[in-house]
Amino acid sequence: MVLGTLKRMASQLRVVLADLDPERLSGSDAAELLEAFSDLEKLAAGGKLLTARRVDSSKIWRKTGHRSAASLLADTVGTAVGPAVDTLEAARRLRAMPAAEEAIRGGRLSEVQVKEIASAASLVPDAEEDLVQAAVNQSVSVLKLRCRRLKATGSGAATTYRAIHRARYLRNWVDRDGSVRLDGKLTPDAGARLLGAVRAQTERLSAAARRAGVREPERALAADALVRLACGRDQGDDSLSGSESVAVDGAEGPGRVRVTRPRSVGSGAAGRRSGRRRPVKPVDVDAVPRTMVHVRVDHAALVRGHTKPGEVCEIPGIGPIPVEVARDLAGDSILTVLLTDGVDVTAVAHAGRTIPASVRRALIERDPVCVVPGCEVRDGLEIDHVVPFGEGGGTTLANLVRLCHWHHYLKTHQRHRLERRGRQWAWIPPGTEVTPRLC
Repeated sequence: MVLGTLKRMASQLRVVLADLDPERLSGSDAAELLEAFSDLEKLAAGGKLLTARRVDSSKIWRKTGHRSAASLLADTVGTAVGPAVDTLEAARRLRAMPAAEEAIRGGRLSEVQVKEIASAASLVPDAEEDLVQAAVNQSVSVLKLRCRRLKATGSGAATTYRAIHRARYLRNWVDRDGSVRLDGKLTPDAGARLLGAVRAQTERLSAAARRAGVREPERALAADALVRLACGRDQGDDSLSGSESVAVDGAEGPGRVRVTRPRSVGSGAAGRRSGRRRPVKPVDVDAVPRTMVHVRVDHAALVRGHTKPGEVCEIPGIGPIPVEVARDLAGDSILTVLLTDGVDVTAVAHAGRTIPASVRRALIERDPVCVVPGCEVRDGLEIDHVVPFGEGGGTTLANLVRLCHWHHYLKTHQRHRLERRGRQWAWIPPGTEVTPRLC
């Protein structure tokens, strides 16, 4: 009965897709269809999880010649075995998760959300219902962060950290077009150091490129930055000044930015006339400046040595780390300690437009991503007054938000609005009558 119904629905859906011409749809119709297809996808994911669990327990995969239930699932769905293993693990954990199972039967959770909830709730069962509610009302990135924080509570943080450290790797391969590809896995602190160093070097290359009138995507300059950091650079190249030049076509290929600085072999005018460059020396690893890494950690956890529920010890934008790692980072990084018994920064205000350091820091901690619902941009966020300063809006934490450049433009020039609804922000397009979705 169920199988026949599903086959009829699949047949009808094939007819719909065969006749669908997306270019003839209005924008609003396309958005409504997208929502409808997403609902179907969530329901299908729920059915896949429930039936995959029975395929696993029934051992039917042995009769079909597969090595495991994950292998059968991967062949059926058309994925690799690795993701299929994760799906089966989440399906098994659903037996002890009534709230999550009810949500997937109602089509309220995606497969990604179920996997995140199952992973965290298996360690902290009491958090299941809260995580399901968070998944329904918040973005996937926020849900993932909440789950990582739960898994990092107490002694679990050290166990997870050691497992990541044991599993660290760096792989490379040559793609079909001849390009070299990389894939790696690092501990959060090592990853933060690397990304911080690459980001700083990318900014230097970007500044040099702008001065030379060269336009390159930031991701391309980030690749150049990684190579320069790993393979060495001209000593003294750390402070790019007016003496450097940017070559667009050269050894690094067309369109690549190469920053060089002329060096004389000798001294005086003769050396300058020679135009020869000093040979590039390999970088001294020990001479590389230490990377700035910000760590958020509750004072009580820092003193105690581990976190308890409700406390955090994490690298913003990366995720939780053990308190002992935060202590190690304190020696050569910037350690931001959140004092849970300290001054209430929400009461800090300023009469002018300039944002005090205390309010700015609190704002960065409160808004790690663009506050507009569904927007998960982290980099290049801009601070904006909810009620414009020129209209009497104060420079207070309650009246400040961090927005990505696009949403800042829409709010400033296209009459979009932000409204506070309890602890959440609502994004209201011009002319909107319906109740907006909350952050």
